[in-house]
Amino acid sequence: MSFKVISLFTGCGGFDLGFGGDVCVHKKSVTDETPLLRSATVKDFVNLKRLPFETVFMNDVLPKARDVYLQNFQTDPEKYLLEDIVKLLETDFVFPDAEVVIGGFPCQDFSHCGKREGFHSERGSLYKSFVEVVKRVRPKVFVADNVYGLLTTKGAIETIIDDFSSLGYSVNYQLVDCSKFGVPQKRKRVIIIGTTDVCEWNLSNPAVATVGDYLRHVDEPGDDCNDISQNTYSKTKRQRPQLQGQKCVCDDGFAPTIRSSHNGNIEFRRHGENERRLTVRECGLLQTFPPDFIFHDEKRTQTSYKLIGNAVPPLLSYVIAQTVLKLLLR
Repeated sequence: MSFKVISLFTGCGGFDLGFGGDVCVHKKSVTDETPLLRSATVKDFVNLKRLPFETVFMNDVLPKARDVYLQNFQTDPEKYLLEDIVKLLETDFVFPDAEVVIGGFPCQDFSHCGKREGFHSERGSLYKSFVEVVKRVRPKVFVADNVYGLLTTKGAIETIIDDFSSLGYSVNYQLVDCSKFGVPQKRKRVIIIGTTDVCEWNLSNPAVATVGDYLRHVDEPGDDCNDISQNTYSKTKRQRPQLQGQKCVCDDGFAPTIRSSHNGNIEFRRHGENERRLTVRECGLLQTFPPDFIFHDEKRTQTSYKLIGNAVPPLLSYVIAQTVLKLLLR
C-alpha cells in the first residue's frame, strides 16, 4: 500500500525525496531506529528504506527546477506541471486525489535575510494558494515548510493556522533546528502539519553530523575531478566581513543556512592552503541531497545554488514523512 502525494512549490525535489524517494545520508545522521536499506557507494553513507508514498502531481514556475527534478526522479514528465499555481486555481484545474499535500510556499518575504514584506507582497500571500489546494483536494494530512521568520512576523503564523483550521483541520507547528536532526547545517524551519483528526505529533531525529562528515570524501575541484557539480562554484572574492557568506565553514561544526539568494556570496571552504567558495556539490551535500544527485549538465552556478537553497533538506523531509506515515496509519 502506498499513499498519494501532491507536491506544491516543488523545486528540484528536496521535499519529494523524503516522501518515497531515495534518501542517502551520512551514517551519523541517522539513529538505530532509522530503517536502513543498504550501505551506499560513498564511504560512511547509507541509503534509507523508501517510504510508501507516491508523488502524483508536482508544480513550480522554474523551468530549471523541473529539468533537474526529471533528471533525478523516475516519474511521468506530464505529472510535473510548469505553471503559476494562482493561474491553475483561477482556471479551476482539477487536482488528482491524494492523501497528502506537501510544499514549502515561498518564504523570502518572511525571512530575516529578505525585505520582510510578509503578506503585503504577492509572493508572501502564496500560502493562500496552498490553503485553496487543501480545500479542494481534502487530503488526510498536509505539511507546509517555511522559515523561522514566519514566527517573528507579527500575526503571520496565527493567520496561516487560522486559515487552514477554517477548513476543518487540526493544525499545529514545530520549530526545527536542522542541526539537531542530523543535517550538518544551522537551519531553522517552521513545519506546519494539519490533520483531519485531532492528534499529537512531534518531529525527532536525535542525530548529529558535521560538515566534515559530509564533505570529507569529495575531491577538490580541478581537472582530476569528474563531477561537474564539484567543479562548479562562485568565484566571487571576499567582501566586507559584516556581509553574509564571508566566513569559512568548519569541518568539525555546522554550516550556516544554505541560502537561495546570495549573489555569489556563498560561504568559503578552506582545503589545505587553498580557500574557495562552496561548490554546488558541497551545498547539495550540506542540504543532505544524495552524493550523486544531478543538479545540472552544464555549469549554471547561481541557478543551482538557488534550487538547493530553496529546497527542504531530504533528511528532514524523511523524518517528516515518517511522522506523516504514523498519522495516516493511526
